[in-house]
Amino acid sequence: MSEGIGKKHTGKCFDCGGSLELIELDIQKNTRIMRCQSCGLFHFQKKDFFGNWKLLKATKNLSTDDKARLVK
Repeated sequence: MSEGIGKKHTGKCFDCGGSLELIELDIQKNTRIMRCQSCGLFHFQKKDFFGNWKLLKATKNLSTDDKARLVK
């Protein structure tokens, strides 16, 4: 009963097919950043008109410029 709650993994990596871990979720801007547990690739995603997640960018480096471009 004292076990911790694990993170929910959704989706597969664009490059290697590994499972993705949620890093950041912004409800107001409908964006999320996920990281592959195998290769460390970051996936920037945004919700489209129909409510599905669309991949905007997949990159190895996470910089503040990437975050700024994602939220615009």
